[in-house]
Amino acid sequence: MKAPVARWIGRIGRFLHYLMIVVMGLAALGALLPAIPVLGSIGPLLVSPFGSWIVILSLAAIAAIMRGRQQRRRLALAMATIAGFAAGGTAVVESRQIAVARANGVDIDLARTLWLGAVRHESAPPVLARYGTHEGQPLRLAIYRPAATPGGRAAPVLVYVHGGGWGGGTLFDRRPDMRWFADLGYVVMSVEYTLSSENRHTWDVAEPQIACALSWIGANAARYGGDPARLALFGESAGGNLVLNVSYRAAAGRLNATCPGQLPRIAAVVAPYPVLDASRMYANRDVIAGPFARVMTINYTGGTPDRYPDRYAAISSPTHIARGAPPTLLLPGYADHLLPPAVAHDFARKAKAAGIEVRLIGFPSGEHSFDQMSGSIGSQLVRGATLQFLERHGVKP
Repeated sequence: MKAPVARWIGRIGRFLHYLMIVVMGLAALGALLPAIPVLGSIGPLLVSPFGSWIVILSLAAIAAIMRGRQQRRRLALAMATIAGFAAGGTAVVESRQIAVARANGVDIDLARTLWLGAVRHESAPPVLARYGTHEGQPLRLAIYRPAATPGGRAAPVLVYVHGGGWGGGTLFDRRPDMRWFADLGYVVMSVEYTLSSENRHTWDVAEPQIACALSWIGANAARYGGDPARLALFGESAGGNLVLNVSYRAAAGRLNATCPGQLPRIAAVVAPYPVLDASRMYANRDVIAGPFARVMTINYTGGTPDRYPDRYAAISSPTHIARGAPPTLLLPGYADHLLPPAVAHDFARKAKAAGIEVRLIGFPSGEHSFDQMSGSIGSQLVRGATLQFLERHGVKP
């Protein structure tokens, strides 16, 4: 009885082993060729955060196959070949990503990519404060303070606006990133705003709320050790749309807050894979990302671009390009199926033509949210490039 059980366990083990090899091979193929339907979306999602592990596991799989006594030699050879492709293809993708990071002055620590998702104990939890209300509900800020500042002077302020398609996410998103910047000497303030839904369309609510939060920060940052004269905005995806629109409209004097107060000067804005053109987002016909794109834009605006062209124009960042807007860092993913990188390049050209300083760093084989796994190459690039950009424009400890 024991022998049949052992044989079945061995067969199941080999099946799982070979399944892992096939998955890693397909992931590498999708990352190398993101134009492939479906696979081109899934591959980058796996390779960007887990690339180093894929290389290690693929090489370990080859070693195990070569060391074992395989009854089906052709199958074993095929699996070894696929594992070799997974290791080599993934290594090529990671080498391209590292090359882009180094070309932009960011060093990548490969050892950190093996320790993904590890959240170290925070030196201090964020402080919650209320900056306003909406329909009787409080609107809050999560404030991350540095342990100390050089010479005891006020710290620069980094304002974070979360993504989530305008209908998801919370002010506690990207908590490891916010603590990372706080530990470097920034006062980080993460802004809560009213989310959209099928029955609640916040296209004309969210931006004025961000403006209110900025007015509150301008008046109260000093209480938390912050210097509102050195302030920058950071937001990804839909949050990127909000920080770009708010900062550009503020520079043009066209930002209407729903609360009293003076808006602080925005020295710089950073937007990884931002929503830039809502109509083009709605028109996305990708098999996987397209339906999500249409639901997000409809929930936010209340309808389609044909029905509400003015609303779509109002929330699209090119509408607000004007001389005097703050220096801008864009970080699109070059395998982003939700927000194709061509839109970011188009926006950058128009903004530069208007006299705005724009820096664009495209991340090879980067799907949407390519930097969300702490420790990944994408995360290290976004953190490092953001820090350099902020320091260059005077927002530094």
